[in-house]
Amino acid sequence: EQLIKYFSDTAVVVRSSAPGEDSEKTSFAGLHESYVNVRGIDSIMEHIRLVWASLWSDAALLYREELGLDINHSSMAVLVQELVAGEVSGIVFSKGPENNNQMVIEAVHGLNKGLVDGDVEPDRWLVDREKKSIIRHSGPSVRGKIVRLKETGTALEKLPENLSDTIPLKEKDVLEIHYIALELEKKFGLAQDIEWTKRDDDIYVLQSRPVTISQNSEKLWYLSLRRNIDNLHTLRKKIEDKLIPEMISDAKLLQSINPALMDDNKLAEEIIRRKKLYEEWNKRYTDEFIPFAHGMRLFGQVYNDRVKPSNPYEFMDLLSGSEMLSIKRNEGINRLAGILRNDASLMDKAKNGVVEGDFAEGLEKLFRDFGHSGIFKTRKDLLGHIIKLASNPEKEKQDQEDSSELERSFISAFEEEEKGFAEELLDIARISYRLRDDDNIHLGRIEHQYLLSLNEAKMRIAARSDKLDPEDNFELEELVKALRDSAYIPEKKMRISREDVTLHEKKNVRQIQGQPAGEGIVTGRARVIDEKQDLFDIKSGEIMVCDSIDPNMTFVVPLVSGIVERRGGMLIHGAIIAREYGIPCVTGIPDATKIIANKDEVTVDGYLGIVTIRKGEGKY
Repeated sequence: EQLIKYFSDTAVVVRSSAPGEDSEKTSFAGLHESYVNVRGIDSIMEHIRLVWASLWSDAALLYREELGLDINHSSMAVLVQELVAGEVSGIVFSKGPENNNQMVIEAVHGLNKGLVDGDVEPDRWLVDREKKSIIRHSGPSVRGKIVRLKETGTALEKLPENLSDTIPLKEKDVLEIHYIALELEKKFGLAQDIEWTKRDDDIYVLQSRPVTISQNSEKLWYLSLRRNIDNLHTLRKKIEDKLIPEMISDAKLLQSINPALMDDNKLAEEIIRRKKLYEEWNKRYTDEFIPFAHGMRLFGQVYNDRVKPSNPYEFMDLLSGSEMLSIKRNEGINRLAGILRNDASLMDKAKNGVVEGDFAEGLEKLFRDFGHSGIFKTRKDLLGHIIKLASNPEKEKQDQEDSSELERSFISAFEEEEKGFAEELLDIARISYRLRDDDNIHLGRIEHQYLLSLNEAKMRIAARSDKLDPEDNFELEELVKALRDSAYIPEKKMRISREDVTLHEKKNVRQIQGQPAGEGIVTGRARVIDEKQDLFDIKSGEIMVCDSIDPNMTFVVPLVSGIVERRGGMLIHGAIIAREYGIPCVTGIPDATKIIANKDEVTVDGYLGIVTIRKGEGKY
């Protein structure tokens, strides 16, 4: 009757509340189920039962056993509260886990569920409790996800582009949350772990519980990661057992179908089919492959917390390995370049398009294995890059610390009963790192097959008129219409040249502050990458300027002397490979490809994260 009175037509949250256990000694945050956007009395009653049932989940039982609580006498209240759907949500610890003079605030776009479940990586602020000032803000490697309401329940969706570069909170919001946290701490007499949401200009407190202060708080913190680890295990199984085999199968099927042998109508249908397939895989990549990369970030946090290395990215040496597809490809390219570099006669023949012997066999195998990934369209493209690489001194990778020694240091930082958890986390991180790389290669193969069908259509249509060229841009609908109607001449899309952009859109900026991602300082001529074909224009010693580097692009890195990337973070592909080769790198430069033009003289300071630009053609 009370539920009908208050919540008959209202969207509510149904969540656990265990006062006897969520105390200053223990916290069950994230271990019991909670449900958002529940509507209707029958549904509310059903979800109350589901929350009660989560009292007996594997994770909750394991946690009680670790704490020495009597499993047979566990109990739980269930809280039903009106849903406040904020534009931004987050948590705040009124006292930081490492420094009681600091407060930690985390925020994400959308609802809190993504943050609590570990599906959405937050922005984080450290705030000085007494001075009421922000000490430091750090953003995620990429803001890519948001949890939103559906008609009932919630959905994890791709973050709209206009929000991907938007910090969720302004300074005044951070300081208001700081004030609220101090007031709640004063009221309850203990440091608080608070969930909040922001709607319009108002901050709503959704839940406040004591921060655990047990002597075993470190152990509790790792146990509270259990749900994250369990989610990652589930996702790993799905990716390895289902998604990647399906992606490989789809790519092989497309490779077996030659668009050049189809008549125009069949080709039109094939283009539509390939576009749909690529879009479906692109969505699955965003929804399921990208979240799995959280395993790598999670490991980095735990490694640094336990080992406390002088280099905060030392943990990456434990993850990188030769099993990744992009590394196998790059090693194959470098091996063939080494053969040419050491054999002048073979080099001369290769420059004339003649290959033979072991080199020819190696080139054929490399193209067979990786020629369908969308970068090297022909054997000639691949050979041209190998010749360019061989014409320059070999760039050695940086020596990495012995990973077996690092692994021993990491595992030994845990108590005996926690070592299994540490090994499990390391295993997840390594798989996360490898799949994060490989899935790009597999997706690139499907994209490549889609683009092949488009290119075939453009060649046929360009042959109908001397006013058209296969390099022209056409809307997809125009191409399909022209294939179905031989008399139809499609309209070309206006192509905006880089020179036009330079004249009208370039910003006259001399110095930009980004994030240091690869140590060193270098000056060179800029090479701006707007599309993947631009990679083949890179000359030795140039500064590569791009939106983001994916594994399909890393083969050019040995040629460049520095990297400037729009995307931010130390764990993105550009930053990782820059550190491998000891190349200065700065990430997180908004509009990098619009501010910097080809032939600008650019200085990359990978220590301070500063990029200095001298407009016009430099001396390099």
